[in-house]
Formats: sequence, C-alpha cells, structure tokens
Amino acid sequence: MAARAPETAVAVDRKKAPARGAPRKRPGSAGRENDAARVRRRFEQLLDAGLTIHQEHALPAVLQRIVDAAREVVGARYAALGVFDERGDALQEFVTSGVTPEDARRIGALPSGRGLLGLVIRERRPVRTANIRRHAASVGLPPHHPPMTTFLGVPIALRDRVFGNLYLTEKEGGGPFTVDDETIAVLLASQAAAAIDNARLHQEGRELLGQVQAMHRQRDLFFAMMNHELRNALTGVFGWAERLVRKRPGDPAQAAREVFEGAERTITLLNNFLDLTRLDAGKLRPVWRDVQVRTAVARAVAGLIPAAEPKQVSIEEQYVQEPHELRTDPMRLEQILVNLVSNAVRHSPPGRAVVIRVQGNANDTAFEVHDQGPGVPEDLREKIFEPFERFDPLSGTGSGLGLPLSRRLAEILGGRLSVETLGGATVFRLVLPLEPPADV
Repeated sequence: MAARAPETAVAVDRKKAPARGAPRKRPGSAGRENDAARVRRRFEQLLDAGLTIHQEHALPAVLQRIVDAAREVVGARYAALGVFDERGDALQEFVTSGVTPEDARRIGALPSGRGLLGLVIRERRPVRTANIRRHAASVGLPPHHPPMTTFLGVPIALRDRVFGNLYLTEKEGGGPFTVDDETIAVLLASQAAAAIDNARLHQEGRELLGQVQAMHRQRDLFFAMMNHELRNALTGVFGWAERLVRKRPGDPAQAAREVFEGAERTITLLNNFLDLTRLDAGKLRPVWRDVQVRTAVARAVAGLIPAAEPKQVSIEEQYVQEPHELRTDPMRLEQILVNLVSNAVRHSPPGRAVVIRVQGNANDTAFEVHDQGPGVPEDLREKIFEPFERFDPLSGTGSGLGLPLSRRLAEILGGRLSVETLGGATVFRLVLPLEPPADV
C-alpha cells in the first residue's frame, strides 16, 4: 500500500479564511472609500452650484446665489460676499447668507474693509484662521454681530480684475476650515467671478440697448417734428404766394410780408437743423475773432426790430459796466443773441420792453435777455433746451430748435446758457469767457 501523506501541522480557521478568489480588504480601505465619496460629493455640489450661478443674469440674484452656494458646498454656518466699487478699493455691496434680515438690520452699515475682511482685500489671496479673535489682523466684531470663530476668505478674481471677496465663517461640525475647504472656495470664487462679469456685461448690454432704442425714438420724433414744422412754414408761404400770383383780393403788401416771413422761418429752421447736425457730428468749429460787445449786440438787435415793431415791443440795451472785448466766434455769438431776443419778442405782451443787460468783468461777459412774458415753469427750464420743446406747447410759434442750438453753441464757445425767473421776468443768461477755452 502506498504510504499516506502526513497531516499538516498548521490548523486552518475556515471561518476567518477568505474564500478562494475573493478580494482581500486592506486595513483603512473603508475610510479611504468614505473620503473618496465625500470628495466626489463636494465636487458634484460645486458643479451644481456653478450651473445654478450661471443661470442668473441679474447681478443681485447672481450675488445671492453665489453666497448661498458657497455656504452649502464649503459647509459653513455663515457666508458673505463683498463687491467692490468701480475704483476697486471699497465695498459697494455686501450680500450675506445664514444671517437673518433682523440680524442684518441690527448689525447696521456695510463693513468698512478693516480687520480680516480688509486683509483679504489688500492681500488678494486666501486667508484662513481657526480663531478670528486670535488673528493678528482682527479688529473684533461690531455690536449685535452673531458670534463667529473660524474664518475663510478668498478673492473673487478673473484674469487681472478683482470683483470682490467671498467670506465664510463657523465651519459646520465645530472644526476649523481645511485645505480642501479653501480649494473648494477658490474654485467657487473663480466661477463666481465669471458669473459676476457676465451679469455686468448683460446689464450693460441691456442699458445700451435701451439707449439705442431711445435714440431711435428720439430720431423718429425729431424728423416727424421737422416735417411738421417745414410743412407749416411752406404751407403759409404757398398760400400767400398763390394770392399774389392769382391777384386775389387782399393787401399785396401784407401778402408779400407773409411770404417773406414764412420763407425766413423756413430758412432759419433748416439752418438750425443743419447746425445741430454738424454739432452732433463734431464738425462745427468756432472761428475765433476779437469782437466788440456793443457792436455784436447792435447787429443782433437790428435784424429783430421789424418783428418787434408790429407788437409795439421795444428792445432796450443796458450796459452795467463797460464790457471788455471778447475773443470769440462773432457769427455764433450773434446767432445765440438773435435766438434769445427773438424768443423774448415773441413771448412779450404788446407794449412791453425786452431788455438786453450786459455786464463785463475781468474773466467773462454776461448777456441777460429779460422779457415780461408768461415765464418758464421750473419743471420746464431744462426741457426747453431739448429739440422741439417750447415755452407754451399750444402756442404753435417757434420751431423749438433755437434754444437747444444756442446752448450747444454757448458750450463750444466755452460758456454756458441758463434760464431763471427774476421779479416776474424771464431771464436768459449767456456767459462767455474773454478768451477761448484752453482745449480748443
């Protein structure tokens, strides 16, 4: 018989021995699996937060979503987001998460950028501490502020531009913020920077679109009013000219005068329109000359006497002190004065006087045109310097282009044009410097 093999000396515990082919678990593998699952979950939260943030376009909603997402992903009790002003050296907005509206009201004004918040602003790098009160940069919390110990702050930056900072306090579970927390916060801050940039660009785009639409509406109104004014002027010219040509009953002298005045209004309207167009295009440049003030005023008044006499309106000149010689554009100065005085004549009651009061000093010369008309209501004193606005919209007189053009001309001459009411009189005040502006 064949000899039997001897029994092995080592006993095998079959309850503890793994089955053949089964994987062996190494010490600590369960903990590593839990860590991997936790990291995976946090990055999934980070991805979800980024998608949520980029769904918003309105800046306030974007900021609130960012700060809410940061508090949830990092695992903090409180979070805040400070956004800089245009200069980038002070907080313009401060959005919080985890703080009740009542607590926010009790805390009061926005942070001034001192302490740890100011450190993040100045350093533009992450700041993390286990105890706010023990940090060298800490200045303490304001009254009525919720108690806070742990702190994590990161800048919100895109390329070379810093939009603000993200702050998190009171780590959930009571421990300090970790390196992983800081990494998550930095990644979230980079997404936040892109979202803030997009929101601002979106807002700017909407504002630009609104401006373009307003310009289109203004352009349509402008040309509609131009057509209306030209049609009215030419209709009168045509009617009176037809009466002259067909020798219909009536005063030929009156008909001739109406034709002349209608044609003059049409030419003035077209000239004003062309000048405004050239001003808008930047193509109107002053021609600087030495101008005698008295001569300039006299030239403007001479052409308006025929319009004033039928209304028995007198035009008076007053010189408070002998005005200095100006170096300005004589044609544009006369154009402004004619517009102001003709408006005054048009709105003066019969038998009253229009007064041109001139006062010079060492720096400039002021031309004031006074009339006793109905006056300009305070809420219209700026609107009448817009095209086609009138003193009295129901009067049907005037094109509504003279005053806007006059103010623009005053500005390119280095001066200013305003209107006010003094003692019941309407006063238009033109102030021009004695010398051309330095930037011309």
